[in-house]
Amino acid sequence: MRIGEMINRVTGEIDFSDGLRILPHCTVNSLSTAPERPLKGQIQKLSLRDWKRHVLGSHSSEHGDFEVEALSADDDCVHVVLLSHQHRFYEAGTSEDAERRAFHEGVVASDLGGQREFAWGEVICRLEMPANKDWLVVAYNRQPRVPLPEKTVLLRLCAQERLPDFDI
Repeated sequence: MRIGEMINRVTGEIDFSDGLRILPHCTVNSLSTAPERPLKGQIQKLSLRDWKRHVLGSHSSEHGDFEVEALSADDDCVHVVLLSHQHRFYEAGTSEDAERRAFHEGVVASDLGGQREFAWGEVICRLEMPANKDWLVVAYNRQPRVPLPEKTVLLRLCAQERLPDFDI
């Protein structure tokens, strides 16, 4: 990982100065700021069946302090990481939290070279409407995107192809 990089563009790992390291699809129980200390946080069940929101608190990075949350499914693995930069200069009434959004876009530009889609997942900025708060969202792919073998592709295409009508 380069100096000043929080999100690794090759692996999707997210590193913080205080030792918190989030790997794609790591278990929530494996998250810690020190090997001997598992990370404590609040857990909220979401309306989507078997999904949970883990509020992990504030963590420092090369870019400053971020509020960190993670979403896990029934496998208890992290599938989505939510990051929201924290600083006293953000004004609550700013339309669409534009100042924080600009900061998040800067993180995407510096850490990821402006790229948003990767083999490991994608990165977007998302506004949480009721709170008027922008989040930098790192979503890991649920499965690797490996091209299917040519034979499998042809069989699937043929199975979905409508046969022509022949007049006999």
